[in-house]
Amino acid sequence: MHADIRKTLPTVLAAALAALCGLAGPAAPPAGAAGPHRGDEPVTDRRLRDALLDAVDFPAGWASESPESAHKRGTGVPLPEEDACRRLFDHDGKARAARAAFARTRTGPFVTTVVTGYDEPADARRALRAFREAARECDTFHAEEGPADSSATVTYEAAQREASGVLSGAAELGEESAAVRYERKREGQATTPVLADAVIVRVGSYLVRVAQTGPDGPEAGGLADIAERAVEKLEQVTRGATPSPDPDQPGTTKL
Repeated sequence: MHADIRKTLPTVLAAALAALCGLAGPAAPPAGAAGPHRGDEPVTDRRLRDALLDAVDFPAGWASESPESAHKRGTGVPLPEEDACRRLFDHDGKARAARAAFARTRTGPFVTTVVTGYDEPADARRALRAFREAARECDTFHAEEGPADSSATVTYEAAQREASGVLSGAAELGEESAAVRYERKREGQATTPVLADAVIVRVGSYLVRVAQTGPDGPEAGGLADIAERAVEKLEQVTRGATPSPDPDQPGTTKL
């Protein structure tokens, strides 16, 4: 990743994320709201699933993504072939995790989210540092895309412009966070640019990673709201609450 982009990303995150996810005040919170962290509770599969985004957390028009559909289609959030770059879009496999995938249409945008739980906050901090190191190392990565009978290797390059669109209008999330943006290399000028964004946020001894891939356009900035909701659910779980769906969400179905 170019030096100016690496220097810009932390500043962009801090500036672009400026007012949405503050900590709760000293007053006793209502049920399900923010309260003291309960970091001494062990990581369990149930807690990870409770913190994971669900289809009802998305705006109308989104659907849960089935692995079968994604495999048949051959497109979605990229899985880099380079080992050092994979941790940008998925966890390293050294901790307990839960994951889910979603799609707006069969051609995108696509979103994946992973919640990872560690024994200690220090372990989560190290994993987030590894994300930042991977961002510095991965100026370019490659991924196999397309149906199995006609797949091809495509190239993603670190975006040469500010990544403020990754989290435009969002606040400083969790206790620390980082983000990256890549653009798929185009073979012809007429090809619509495709962006791949990833955000990682630490809350105590947990990490939540949200990644999105889709055509460049107004919807490419929607990752901010999705990341905010992901962190909100994780914070509720770490405080011992069980997140409840927004009653205004209509619910969705699998593609």
